Amino acid sequence: MKILLIKPETIGIFSYTNLVDHEPLELEYLYTALKNHGHEAFIYDRRHDLTPLKKRLKQFSPEVVCITGYITQEKLMKKLTRLIKRFDSNITVIIGGSHAEINYSNFFDSQTDYIYLLSGMEYFIKLIDFIGHKSSAVELEQICGICYREEGKWKVNKKVVEDPNDLPEVDRTYFYRNRDRYRYLTFHPLALIKNSYSCKNSCTFCYCTNRNLGKYACKKVEKLVNEIMTTDAPNIHITDDNFLTDKEYLQQFVRLIREKKIDKKYLVYGRADFIAENEELMAELKDIGLSLVMVGLEATTDKELEGYNKEVSARQNEECVRILNKLDIICAGLFIVHQDMSKDEFKALYKWIKARNIIPTISVFTPMQGAAAYPKYKNRLLTLDPRKQDLFHCILKPKHMSVMRFTYEYYKLSIKLAWARRKAPLYASINFGSVIFILKVLLIKLRRIFVI
Repeated sequence: MKILLIKPETIGIFSYTNLVDHEPLELEYLYTALKNHGHEAFIYDRRHDLTPLKKRLKQFSPEVVCITGYITQEKLMKKLTRLIKRFDSNITVIIGGSHAEINYSNFFDSQTDYIYLLSGMEYFIKLIDFIGHKSSAVELEQICGICYREEGKWKVNKKVVEDPNDLPEVDRTYFYRNRDRYRYLTFHPLALIKNSYSCKNSCTFCYCTNRNLGKYACKKVEKLVNEIMTTDAPNIHITDDNFLTDKEYLQQFVRLIREKKIDKKYLVYGRADFIAENEELMAELKDIGLSLVMVGLEATTDKELEGYNKEVSARQNEECVRILNKLDIICAGLFIVHQDMSKDEFKALYKWIKARNIIPTISVFTPMQGAAAYPKYKNRLLTLDPRKQDLFHCILKPKHMSVMRFTYEYYKLSIKLAWARRKAPLYASINFGSVIFILKVLLIKLRRIFVI
């Protein structure tokens, strides 16, 4: 069959910058699995491909369209589904991705035919075989991890715990054809590697820990290293929600990278407590190319950290920053401002970050649908618009100020910190070309108001 794979355009602040842009790895996995099973697939990344949807459908004539996306793209995914069905009601539409994995019922009011709730390819291919009426296809009831309509009502098949070792060796043809697009600031070109599902920790604000039925699983270290070795890119972002989790695993990783003489730079997510307690291992990782750690520091006091169920202390945060600075590993610190903060607490957070060598990203506390904290705050939300769940909007009523004032304090903090770090080498990619890109994006957005 002919299958079109759609990644919708970015929603929110990151749609206006080319400073952080990742390859559509989820679509590349779908493309690989489909190609391996004799199907013709086409990746349609609407972040960059300006071809209108109707024209792309006419050109490719797909029998199946798969749409992936995040929570902020929920409305857009539904809109694309509606337009596809309007173009040709015989096209089968499948919606999937990280948001649909847990919040699948959000799409019951859409015109999609199926919702795919897993990350692996095994049951996806079984679904494709069923749609294609293959004689060997299993019954719909036997395909795990899907939702479908039966007699006008949605039916949800059981989910299964998956193993990322079962993922195929990804075909990066699309990445190599467009590699100049993909970067994280000065790390360019940048390839992604998906190494694990879920997370071992249970921070209450985090959505990802509940994925894969809450069961953490990662690739064998040999498989990870072989994938790095065969990926033609100087910079590798290992996308685990926490790569720094198993000391023995990381020691094997270091050994194999050295044995195979792999020379690349690595970007990873990690926790402050692990870094604080493993300075020697962090030095070994630095030696093989670890260049940047996105570490969830979140807050500067034990009380706030306990509220997030971080199981990390303020002292460990301090030690983490010290170690990364000592080893010359970029500390990309992730922080949360919450709605109980006063103006003085915003000032205190600014002073704490400014006094340390950290490249900060500040998020607004957001009870993400699918995270452990969501039920507690659900009835207090100021809006249910999924586009506002982007970590940059205040969707809870602040305790000490108005929403407008809180938003002002948040953006003032972010802008002041960005200005304070403006000369950091990591920001060297911000130049005249970035301004031109923003203008181009604005023109694209105006065009898509009239032609989707």
